[in-house]
Amino acid sequence: MLALKFEAGLFENPYLNLEDALSPVHAERDAILARKAAEKALILLKNDGILPLSVSAPLKVAVIGPNADEALLGGYSGDSNEKIGILEGLKRLAPSSFVIEHAVGVWITPPDELGRHRSFSQTEPALRDENLARIEQAIELATRSDIIVLCVGDVPAVTREAVAPELPGDRSTLGLWGDQDLLIDALAATGKPLVIVLLNGRPLVINKMTETANAIVEGWYLGEATGLAVADVLLGNTNPGGKLPVSIPASVGELPVYYNRHPSADVNQYLEGARRALFPFGHGLSYTSFEISSPRLSSSSARSDETVQVVVDVTNTGPVAGDEVVQLYVRDDFSSLPRPVIELRGFERIHLHPSQTKTVEFSLGAAELGFWNVNLDWVVEPGSFTISVGRSSQDHKSTTLTVV
Repeated sequence: MLALKFEAGLFENPYLNLEDALSPVHAERDAILARKAAEKALILLKNDGILPLSVSAPLKVAVIGPNADEALLGGYSGDSNEKIGILEGLKRLAPSSFVIEHAVGVWITPPDELGRHRSFSQTEPALRDENLARIEQAIELATRSDIIVLCVGDVPAVTREAVAPELPGDRSTLGLWGDQDLLIDALAATGKPLVIVLLNGRPLVINKMTETANAIVEGWYLGEATGLAVADVLLGNTNPGGKLPVSIPASVGELPVYYNRHPSADVNQYLEGARRALFPFGHGLSYTSFEISSPRLSSSSARSDETVQVVVDVTNTGPVAGDEVVQLYVRDDFSSLPRPVIELRGFERIHLHPSQTKTVEFSLGAAELGFWNVNLDWVVEPGSFTISVGRSSQDHKSTTLTVV
């Protein structure tokens, strides 16, 4: 923190600029940035082809769920009078041929004193009987609609650390809070196409949802432009290109499931299946497809103090323009201390038009290949390194670098 303050010049001039402080808040450039950031953060986890929604014909859309009508900002973020929920975003951006209706489905927590469904202080679940009545209303809406956009997940009240006796936190499970699973089961039983949008502050166990839904979009807490960003992705105005910054487990019992695990983590297996993420670190789909070539090294061997270039060609092989995040991973095959089975050592997000090819280049040096040894020295040990480049921690192509 002191280094950041030093680089910002706060030691030389610690006083605020009054003119800047009094300048208009939420200028047009701020709104544009909020929307762009939210669009780039959205991650398409699953899609059987239902997305993007066809805008060429009339469509009855049932927007259902406790997180449909309010943009969630997360903890420590203040509030905004300009925030736009998913329901409002779809109404603004969808073509006039769309009929958009809304049902809450369930409440995650009871409404606060202002009548909002979400409250930082409320942590008890909403009443089951009342939620069952809301589910019936949601079923009625779904049955007379062509498609369901279901917005579920977390709210800050149930996704936080325990900070005080009156503000409990730190849940013991990773499932959806309250009666949201009942809502998902009920809507899936209607047989209508189901698109699920997740707004949440942590990875959720969604294996059952993954089997049920036609598409799943992970949003986390997207900020004030939530509704516009989600609507742009659902309608195909924006091609999602975000990637998971964490692994999503299939159950709490499979933890730990992080990608850069200790080598011994793969030796012993659980009785009920392999310990593998439901969606791995770095995963994220697109409305187009990409082909990433095998990595090419500027030299197959190098001294520990030299730098090697890693080059791949990336081609958009699909029908529309889109973003791909090209990811570089390293594995030290033999080392004096145990090292992770794979480590992210570089990434680059690129935009490609259909049939366009770009070359992406990474540098491998001591910062990417080294580690702290038993003497707490940063070293690059001689031996073989597996160098992998691809679109996720489980989807990549590899080559070998020998350090001499």
